[in-house]
Amino acid sequence: MTPVLKAGVHAAAVGDALILLDLVGDGYLCLPGAGAATTVTEDGAVEVTDAATAEVLRQAGLLGARPVSPPAPLPGRPSATVIHDPPGRRPDPAMWLQGLEAALAVRRGRKRGGVSDYLALAGPRGGDRSPGRVVEAARAFWRMAPWLPIEGECLVRSALLMRFLSRRGLEADWVFGVRLWPFMAHCWVQLDELCLNDDVERLAAYTPIYCR
Repeated sequence: MTPVLKAGVHAAAVGDALILLDLVGDGYLCLPGAGAATTVTEDGAVEVTDAATAEVLRQAGLLGARPVSPPAPLPGRPSATVIHDPPGRRPDPAMWLQGLEAALAVRRGRKRGGVSDYLALAGPRGGDRSPGRVVEAARAFWRMAPWLPIEGECLVRSALLMRFLSRRGLEADWVFGVRLWPFMAHCWVQLDELCLNDDVERLAAYTPIYCR
């Protein structure tokens, strides 16, 4: 039987290279020349069709067994962003409390430090994805963000926004992307084709590898 990636391991082909994200192991692996070594089956499993690549991944502990829960579909790159829009509604007291709770939750998660710890902050799936409500909340959040007691790069910023949206019963996609030469990983929050916390020009260089 063709080997498959285990649950929690995600793959993307960038040029002729295969890049893997191991959420449980909290790391990335790049295999030059292996970009065509995987295929996605109808049941959502990622098969490793090249024997040499499969052996490398077996030794790295990244292979598993069926059935594999299919990951969320990867969205396309955003074509627009809200971060340069005029300021949204003035945050009300409930928003400030939710923003503060999000900041404190992310600070606690940062002490543990793994990607999976940050992802847990996004809360359960099934929130309201109404564009009007999500965009309004995102704009209000970025009015509050400079005053919240936490700073950080893309992982922290995205965790903050996802936590805030979840507290308001809302949901968006938390997307992780990768690039090569040099290797870099990045993440952002988007709803359909609209990015909620980054410039679309920056995201053009990244290939999505995982969506929460």
